[in-house]
Amino acid sequence: MRHIRFANGLELIVHTDVRLKNTVLNILYKVGSAQEDKSQTGLAHFLEHIMFEGSKAFPNFDEELQTMMAENNAFTGQDYTCYYEVFPHRYFKRVLQIEMDRMCHLSIKTKSVQLQSSVIQEEFKETSIHPPLADVWHHLQKLCFKNTYQWPVIGKNLAHIASIDKASLKRFYKNFYQPSNAILTIITALDDETIIADVEQVFRTNQQSLYTAPEIEMTRNDRATGYKRLIRSNIATPHFYLAFHIEDFASRAYFLSDMLSDLLTNGESSLLYKALILDSKLCTDVTSYTTDNIHCNLLIIEGKLFSGADFEDVYLAIKKAFKHLIENGLTKSRFETLHNKALSYWSFYHYNTAHLAQNMAIFYQARSVMDIHKYIAEIYHSIGKKDLENHIANFLRLDKTSRLEYMPK
Repeated sequence: MRHIRFANGLELIVHTDVRLKNTVLNILYKVGSAQEDKSQTGLAHFLEHIMFEGSKAFPNFDEELQTMMAENNAFTGQDYTCYYEVFPHRYFKRVLQIEMDRMCHLSIKTKSVQLQSSVIQEEFKETSIHPPLADVWHHLQKLCFKNTYQWPVIGKNLAHIASIDKASLKRFYKNFYQPSNAILTIITALDDETIIADVEQVFRTNQQSLYTAPEIEMTRNDRATGYKRLIRSNIATPHFYLAFHIEDFASRAYFLSDMLSDLLTNGESSLLYKALILDSKLCTDVTSYTTDNIHCNLLIIEGKLFSGADFEDVYLAIKKAFKHLIENGLTKSRFETLHNKALSYWSFYHYNTAHLAQNMAIFYQARSVMDIHKYIAEIYHSIGKKDLENHIANFLRLDKTSRLEYMPK
């Protein structure tokens, strides 16, 4: 594993594995929806779309990659935007040149902006308006945060998306798509010295001024709790969402909360599956999960009630289950099962080299960690049964949650 920071601020992490048939290149820009202004949201996600519309030297981005048999995609989060390609080793320098060109010379044309505006507005309708419960994150994030984590990545509303024009995209691109605001991760069978030399040569032409994205200052005062009930005609049964605030991504406390999430709802022997489905017959489904932002994360418990069941009965059953767990603790075998599942999850997830390349960049942004396998193993090996029990005792309090409820009309 090699890490280099070049003179223009670009950070490179290289992982070599001679067994690989393809190279994976991932570039992370340290900008997401949390860097937007509340008066114009959706810019980070909109710009991700425009990044596939071509650049000065490579006007046909998709066609160029298809000739190299490359797989490519991208995604936008609250704190970062990632772009990746998987391709035969021999095309490495060419793919590098493509990424450099769209970092420096992206084509932002009025026609493309208008086209993508229509596409994204339809995406908004399909993900945030029409399906049942589509607006969950619009309400839940607003209940939980007072800062720029209040809105989903796609944007607050259709009006914000429709208002994004060529000029606003150019400003956003110029500010955030800089080498000094990017982390380039490469997994390859190629020699790491060759990789470093090629990256330095290709990106040397990009001597934009050093730029540091403003750090999102997350304080306890930015956290909020709230309650909201919505009446909907497009659902048949009541649904609930409970949101607990948890710590920054990849911190020790974050991994403890992730283990707790598995304990709550992973499988028929889990705490809330037994309490809400098997024993009380209050719910037909219950699940929990953690978000993976750099800052401002949540552990969510969501459930679907039997018709006629009452929310207060559900919350009382949850409180009783929490109280029993806190008073009785974990058995040794239950803790070991949770511990082994957590380690296995990360090991299997990273068998996919694209996932590994993405997480190499995300973990570096979050914790300045390069060897994520070693880091994750050390964190979990430092967690004992008593650590998880203490975390549970301090964490599982419904008075610290935001509650969002949906009732059928």
